[in-house]
Amino acid sequence: MSWRSRLQGRQTQFYIEFLYGFLFIAGFALLMFQFDPRVAAFEGGLVIGYILRVWEKMSIYERIIEERVSEAAESQVEAELDEQVPEEVQTEVQEQVPAEVETEFDDQVEAEVTDRVEEQVVDEVEAELEAQVADEVEAELDERLDDDGTTADGEADTAAPGTDRQSE
Repeated sequence: MSWRSRLQGRQTQFYIEFLYGFLFIAGFALLMFQFDPRVAAFEGGLVIGYILRVWEKMSIYERIIEERVSEAAESQVEAELDEQVPEEVQTEVQEQVPAEVETEFDDQVEAEVTDRVEEQVVDEVEAELEAQVADEVEAELDERLDDDGTTADGEADTAAPGTDRQSE
């Protein structure tokens, strides 16, 4: 079994705690029999390191507790909401909302389609009317010119038959 497989999860925490405890007890026993400032400094470092480790664990546990409390609060609010709003209301809302949305959607679509169609019809009718009027006026002028042989202002038609006199 390798060291990596041994040092995983809670086992790692146990070994670290065991090492802190062993070093602290060994250093304290050494200080009891012979005072050495280096050992005292090492003991102080162990104490500070252990305090920082405890602080880190507390912050992790606080974060975990906050998450669990918020999840519990959310589930409790959801449960209370389900209790306060009867099932009849929920089913009625589920039935009425789609119908209302559909009718309002149909009304809005119908109104917008009507507006756009009216605008386009007016534009197309005006363009087609102008084209037809121009064609009829031209045909009528051509017919009068062919019948009289003169122009509308009384001058004789000097252009060759079949040519267009609109350029004058």
